[in-house]
Amino acid sequence: MTAARTPSTPRAPAARAASLADVAALADVSTGTVSRVLSRPDMISEPTRLRVMAAVEQLGYVANGTARALAMRRTMTVGAIVPRFGSSSFPALIQALETTLAAGGYTLLLSAPEPRATGDTAILRTLLERGVDAVALLGAEQPPQVLAMLGASHTPFVCMWAPPDATGSSIGFDEQAAAVLVVEHLCALGHRSLGYIGGRTADSERARRRLRDLKLAMAERSLALHGDAVVETEHGFREGFEAMQAIARREPPVSAIVCGSDYLAAGALAALDQAGIEVPRRLSVASFNDNDFAPYLHPPLTTVHLPIREIGEQAGRQLLARLGAGSAAAPVALPVRLMERASTGPVPR
Repeated sequence: MTAARTPSTPRAPAARAASLADVAALADVSTGTVSRVLSRPDMISEPTRLRVMAAVEQLGYVANGTARALAMRRTMTVGAIVPRFGSSSFPALIQALETTLAAGGYTLLLSAPEPRATGDTAILRTLLERGVDAVALLGAEQPPQVLAMLGASHTPFVCMWAPPDATGSSIGFDEQAAAVLVVEHLCALGHRSLGYIGGRTADSERARRRLRDLKLAMAERSLALHGDAVVETEHGFREGFEAMQAIARREPPVSAIVCGSDYLAAGALAALDQAGIEVPRRLSVASFNDNDFAPYLHPPLTTVHLPIREIGEQAGRQLLARLGAGSAAAPVALPVRLMERASTGPVPR
């Protein structure tokens, strides 16, 4: 005997999303007024704007981004490609970039991949296919394929943390000046033989520039970089701790260690404290970045203040200017300064 089928319960029709006309009706204004409130609120009186926004909130209205993009021929988005953060200063840079763009009405789409292989354009292609209006990149050493793709699509772009050049597309600071500040400070304290803990030069143009500029500044002042006191690693607390442990075991004849970042320096200071090596009486430690935690380490860290947030802000202003949403002067090298604290002192006798 065949069992009788139970009639299926008809599905309730999905609730219709609120439309622009619904908002206009509730606020007792025209659809054009609603549109202007959402796109150009400065053109509308404050009482009308508040009434429209109250209707938007009450109805949960969300503008049709696709339709708006077609009408404006813009998506009001900017793409950024910044290789994985890890323990780095990039979050501060990205936050400043996003805040600046948001003030101009743009949304940031961020990709934080593993360091890409040379010539890999897959992530950029994806961002361009999503219709981003502009792109922010990290570093000056961009593959030719990336620059060719941006040129072919006529997409404005800037390179952050890159030495400013005549094109106006690079936003950064003078790396050589930063290196000189550290080296001159240690030289004035009597140090002549130094060690270094920094990023992997094979993976990062920033690590290559930092080590190169340190070596140049040292050579000009007759300081030596001791090979047994040089470690390349990832930027992180643990990595700095382990690198300093390795250097301490070798007991190289150095009186100061320069770290490529405050994260590495924090780990190095912890390793020295654990080993009973007093800083700065027996070994000085200096670094770069001036992260928020640098003054609160033990001892407080001598470091070069780099304009990390300012790079993000200036990059945002440059992109907005190229998109016609603001104005910005041609980029110049942002200033750096030495924050002298208790982790450096005179060379031990």
